[in-house]
Amino acid sequence: MKSFIKYIPILLLIASLSACSDDETPFNPTEGLTRIGEAYALGAGAKVELWAKEDLFTGYNNLYVALYDSVDGDRITESHIQFNPLMAMSTGMKHSCPVINPEETAVKELFPGVVVFIMPSSDMGSWKMDVRVHNHHNEKEGTATFDIIVANPSVTQVKSFVTGSAEKMFVSYTFAEDKKVGVNDFEVIVYQMVSGMEFAPIQDYTIQLEPEMPSMGHGSPNNVDPVHDADGRYMGKVNFTMTGDWRLNLTLNRADDATQSLFFDVTLD
Repeated sequence: MKSFIKYIPILLLIASLSACSDDETPFNPTEGLTRIGEAYALGAGAKVELWAKEDLFTGYNNLYVALYDSVDGDRITESHIQFNPLMAMSTGMKHSCPVINPEETAVKELFPGVVVFIMPSSDMGSWKMDVRVHNHHNEKEGTATFDIIVANPSVTQVKSFVTGSAEKMFVSYTFAEDKKVGVNDFEVIVYQMVSGMEFAPIQDYTIQLEPEMPSMGHGSPNNVDPVHDADGRYMGKVNFTMTGDWRLNLTLNRADDATQSLFFDVTLD
């Protein structure tokens, strides 16, 4: 009996560790994201879930695809995915917008990509999104179609201009994380509208960033001008020294072309 009693603390420790393990919250890759919809990629044997950081809007949208086998429900983590957004105008015309398609290997069970919507949904036109899937598990292909609503935010988050050689450019931006007082990772994206259905990343701009607070009459130090990284994405840093309304002034320079100046207004709560 005594020999059994001396093992009781060990048994209790094992039971405690087992209980802690059972109580662990399972990993949820879509926690904090907004569900846009789900559809089946007919022919690919896959269910497609489309997620975003928030409701879709004109500007830079981070999108995430979750793929599941349509028979057994297992997650698919290797696939070639192509975004094909399309706006059908009331005039009968159609156009797309800039996209960055996901890599072929999922990141934390999701396939991240980018879509820069250039117009909101309205009486003038409606959006749909085709997600083309090449399922590497069975080497089959199919397309899932989503009817989507693109909102027009209160503050403009995408702008356009025409170069001296008649090229139409679209510019948008995003922050890597929620904006905060201090230095923030900041991204500018630049794409050319080659045609209504084709948008190409532009990598040869030199961009200068100058934040200012118009109501206070000052700017901020320690900013880093965005420099091209890949896919028309320019990475920099912006320093917000206090909360309030800020204006991000961008000057875009390119060889043999006129300097372009534009700005985006942001609010730091």
